[in-house]
Amino acid sequence: MSKIKNYIEMIVNNGNKEDMECLSDMLTEVIDILKDEHYDKYEKYKMKLYGMAYGYKFDEDMAHEIVEEMRPLGEYWDMKTTSSVKNQYGLNIDDYVFYVVMNSLANDYQNAISLDEVETYVKMAVAFIDDEDAVKNKVWKYFTTIAKRD
Repeated sequence: MSKIKNYIEMIVNNGNKEDMECLSDMLTEVIDILKDEHYDKYEKYKMKLYGMAYGYKFDEDMAHEIVEEMRPLGEYWDMKTTSSVKNQYGLNIDDYVFYVVMNSLANDYQNAISLDEVETYVKMAVAFIDDEDAVKNKVWKYFTTIAKRD
């Protein structure tokens, strides 16, 4: 184990509030430096920190940010629409996850499947989200680490 990692583990295990705040300040400073010098690593670490902080779940801002970056359409269905469709089909799926996946599918398949075929998109979204042999937090991992982000 590196000396730095050992120091960090000791600080965390000791739980001293002042030391934890100092550690947080140092980490923030280092990650801000990454933003300027290694943006790809900055994004990776930022997403990892976000996931750890929020339990690897999207909030409304993160969901909108992801959908806004989708090409070619961006947001085709707004949150109100996808929530209504989800409820209409009696689905027990997180609203933000459903919103992100439905819009992803619209962006990826709109040339092959008419956007009027909402039921087809719903079935595809459910299949993607409820994939039995997928890794834990599949949707989170896909949209924060696999899908291209500008």
